[in-house]
Amino acid sequence: MKTPVCSVCLQSNILCASCSKNVAVGKISGLGVDIIRHIYELSKSVKSLDKVEIEKIIDMESLVVIICKKNDVASLVGKNGRITNDLRKKFGRQIKVVGNDEHRTMISNLIFPARLDTIGKLYSAGSESLKIRLQKNQLRNLPGKKEDLVEIIEELTGMKAELSVQ
Repeated sequence: MKTPVCSVCLQSNILCASCSKNVAVGKISGLGVDIIRHIYELSKSVKSLDKVEIEKIIDMESLVVIICKKNDVASLVGKNGRITNDLRKKFGRQIKVVGNDEHRTMISNLIFPARLDTIGKLYSAGSESLKIRLQKNQLRNLPGKKEDLVEIIEELTGMKAELSVQ
């Protein structure tokens, strides 16, 4: 299993200097470390988690997003959502697993079960931003707060984002 936390820190209750620094600078949150440790413990009984590569964990008030390789999504979700349900029960937050893929696919997977209408790129003053459009009736299907989702999308894509309703 490959994670932003080293294998020594996964097996112990303390963090080494390097992992502590990553937590201090905000590269990973304390909850992210706890989630990775829990997934590591699950990997002892669920063999499909052995080869999983977790790239990042984004922790928001209403939602926790686990970013992994796109081929590892099924392993992290588990059969019938068993692993994500276990994480949701243990940490009391909605959990989404998103594979590192092109922007449209990542955004569509992130906002699921809401359906994406369109994504447009806006160019102004040398900067690029995304305008993500949903139908009004899809707002109730969003997996988290609209503001949290916009912040996650901005972190995933590295571009300014706007979520609008049609």
